[in-house]
Amino acid sequence: MDIKYPYTVKVRLPSDLEVIPPVRKLISEMLVVSGFSAKFAFRSEIIVDAICNNAISYGSAAGDTESEIEVCCIVYGDRFEVTVKDSGGSVANVERLKEAVRAAGRAPLEDFESPGMGLEIVRLLSETMELSVDENNLTSIHVVRKREDASSAP
Repeated sequence: MDIKYPYTVKVRLPSDLEVIPPVRKLISEMLVVSGFSAKFAFRSEIIVDAICNNAISYGSAAGDTESEIEVCCIVYGDRFEVTVKDSGGSVANVERLKEAVRAAGRAPLEDFESPGMGLEIVRLLSETMELSVDENNLTSIHVVRKREDASSAP
Protein backbone atom coordinates (compact mmCIF):
# COMPACT_ATOMS: atom_id res chain seq x y z
CA MET A 1 0.00 0.00 0.00
CA ASP A 2 1.35 3.42 -0.97
CA ILE A 3 0.49 5.99 1.69
CA LYS A 4 0.70 9.70 0.93
CA TYR A 5 1.77 11.82 3.91
CA PRO A 6 0.42 13.75 5.60
CA TYR A 7 -3.11 12.40 5.85
CA THR A 8 -5.91 13.35 8.21
CA VAL A 9 -8.60 11.31 9.93
CA LYS A 10 -11.32 13.20 11.77
CA VAL A 11 -14.25 11.74 13.71
CA ARG A 12 -17.07 13.19 15.81
CA LEU A 13 -18.22 11.02 18.68
CA PRO A 14 -20.77 11.22 21.47
CA SER A 15 -19.34 12.37 24.82
CA ASP A 16 -19.48 8.89 26.26
CA LEU A 17 -16.53 7.09 27.85
CA GLU A 18 -17.61 3.86 26.12
CA VAL A 19 -16.55 5.21 22.70
CA ILE A 20 -12.92 5.64 23.73
CA PRO A 21 -11.67 2.02 23.35
CA PRO A 22 -12.73 1.62 19.69
CA VAL A 23 -11.34 5.06 18.79
CA ARG A 24 -7.98 4.38 20.38
CA LYS A 25 -7.82 0.98 18.65
CA LEU A 26 -8.63 2.60 15.28
CA ILE A 27 -5.81 5.12 15.73
CA SER A 28 -3.36 2.45 16.89
CA GLU A 29 -4.08 0.26 13.86
CA MET A 30 -3.90 3.27 11.56
CA LEU A 31 -0.38 4.03 12.86
CA VAL A 32 0.82 0.43 12.46
CA VAL A 33 -0.49 0.32 8.86
CA SER A 34 1.34 3.62 8.28
CA GLY A 35 4.67 2.03 9.22
CA PHE A 36 5.01 3.09 12.85
CA SER A 37 6.15 0.49 15.36
CA ALA A 38 3.73 -1.41 17.57
CA LYS A 39 5.37 0.30 20.58
CA PHE A 40 4.77 3.75 19.06
CA ALA A 41 1.16 2.83 18.23
CA PHE A 42 0.51 1.52 21.75
CA ARG A 43 1.94 4.63 23.40
CA SER A 44 -0.08 6.82 21.04
CA GLU A 45 -3.15 4.81 22.04
CA ILE A 46 -2.46 5.75 25.68
CA ILE A 47 -2.31 9.43 24.68
CA VAL A 48 -5.60 9.25 22.78
CA ASP A 49 -7.26 7.48 25.71
CA ALA A 50 -6.12 10.10 28.22
CA ILE A 51 -7.05 13.18 26.23
CA CYS A 52 -10.42 11.78 25.13
CA ASN A 53 -11.15 10.79 28.72
CA ASN A 54 -10.32 14.31 29.93
CA ALA A 55 -12.38 15.94 27.17
CA ILE A 56 -15.41 13.82 28.06
CA SER A 57 -14.94 14.09 31.83
CA TYR A 58 -14.12 17.80 32.06
CA GLY A 59 -14.95 19.48 28.78
CA SER A 60 -18.43 18.20 28.01
CA ALA A 61 -21.73 19.03 29.57
CA ALA A 62 -22.38 16.16 31.96
CA GLY A 63 -25.48 14.18 31.09
CA ASP A 64 -26.07 16.08 27.85
CA THR A 65 -26.98 13.51 25.20
CA GLU A 66 -26.17 16.08 22.50
CA SER A 67 -22.55 16.58 23.63
CA GLU A 68 -19.80 15.46 21.29
CA ILE A 69 -16.05 15.34 21.05
CA GLU A 70 -14.07 15.66 17.85
CA VAL A 71 -10.85 13.70 17.37
CA CYS A 72 -8.59 14.86 14.55
CA CYS A 73 -5.41 12.92 13.73
CA ILE A 74 -2.77 13.98 11.26
CA VAL A 75 -0.16 11.36 10.38
CA TYR A 76 3.14 12.49 8.92
CA GLY A 77 6.05 10.25 8.01
CA ASP A 78 7.93 11.32 11.15
CA ARG A 79 5.19 12.17 13.65
CA PHE A 80 1.60 11.86 14.74
CA GLU A 81 -0.54 14.80 15.84
CA VAL A 82 -3.89 14.51 17.56
CA THR A 83 -6.33 17.20 18.58
CA VAL A 84 -9.39 16.53 20.71
CA LYS A 85 -12.09 19.18 20.94
CA ASP A 86 -15.13 19.03 23.16
CA SER A 87 -18.56 20.54 22.76
CA GLY A 88 -18.15 22.91 25.70
CA GLY A 89 -18.59 22.21 29.36
CA SER A 90 -19.53 24.23 32.38
CA VAL A 91 -17.16 26.86 33.71
CA ALA A 92 -16.42 24.55 36.68
CA ASN A 93 -15.59 21.62 34.38
CA VAL A 94 -13.33 23.75 32.20
CA GLU A 95 -11.52 24.97 35.32
CA ARG A 96 -11.07 21.33 36.41
CA LEU A 97 -9.59 20.53 32.98
CA LYS A 98 -7.22 23.51 33.19
CA GLU A 99 -6.13 22.34 36.65
CA ALA A 100 -5.57 18.81 35.29
CA VAL A 101 -3.29 20.24 32.57
CA ARG A 102 -1.42 22.36 35.12
CA ALA A 103 -1.09 19.35 37.43
CA ALA A 104 0.40 17.32 34.57
CA GLY A 105 3.53 19.41 34.91
CA ARG A 106 3.76 18.86 38.68
CA ALA A 107 2.36 15.42 39.56
CA PRO A 108 4.87 12.75 40.58
CA LEU A 109 4.40 9.50 38.68
CA GLU A 110 3.68 7.60 41.90
CA ASP A 111 0.65 9.81 42.65
CA PHE A 112 -2.07 8.02 40.70
CA GLU A 113 -4.84 9.90 42.55
CA SER A 114 -3.59 13.28 41.38
CA PRO A 115 -5.85 15.25 39.00
CA GLY A 116 -4.38 15.14 35.54
CA MET A 117 -2.46 11.88 36.04
CA GLY A 118 -3.46 10.80 32.54
CA LEU A 119 -2.20 14.11 31.20
CA GLU A 120 1.10 13.60 33.04
CA ILE A 121 1.58 10.41 31.04
CA VAL A 122 0.63 12.29 27.85
CA ARG A 123 3.26 14.91 28.65
CA LEU A 124 5.89 12.22 29.19
CA LEU A 125 5.07 10.41 25.93
CA SER A 126 4.79 13.43 23.66
CA GLU A 127 6.85 16.30 22.31
CA THR A 128 4.21 18.94 23.03
CA MET A 129 0.82 19.20 24.70
CA GLU A 130 -1.19 22.40 24.34
CA LEU A 131 -4.58 23.32 25.79
CA SER A 132 -6.75 26.13 24.49
CA VAL A 133 -10.15 27.32 25.68
CA ASP A 134 -12.23 29.72 23.60
CA GLU A 135 -14.81 32.26 24.75
CA ASN A 136 -17.57 29.60 24.62
CA ASN A 137 -15.65 27.21 26.93
CA LEU A 138 -14.85 24.91 23.99
CA THR A 139 -11.60 23.21 24.89
CA SER A 140 -9.03 21.76 22.56
CA ILE A 141 -6.00 19.66 23.46
CA HIS A 142 -3.33 19.27 20.78
CA VAL A 143 -0.55 16.69 21.17
CA VAL A 144 2.46 16.02 18.97
CA ARG A 145 4.28 12.70 19.23
CA LYS A 146 7.42 12.16 17.16
CA ARG A 147 8.58 8.82 15.82
CA GLU A 148 11.19 7.35 18.18
CA ASP A 149 13.40 6.13 15.34
CA ALA A 150 13.38 8.89 12.72
CA SER A 151 15.66 6.83 10.47
CA SER A 152 12.84 4.33 9.89
CA ALA A 153 10.41 6.96 8.62
CA PRO A 154 8.81 5.99 5.30
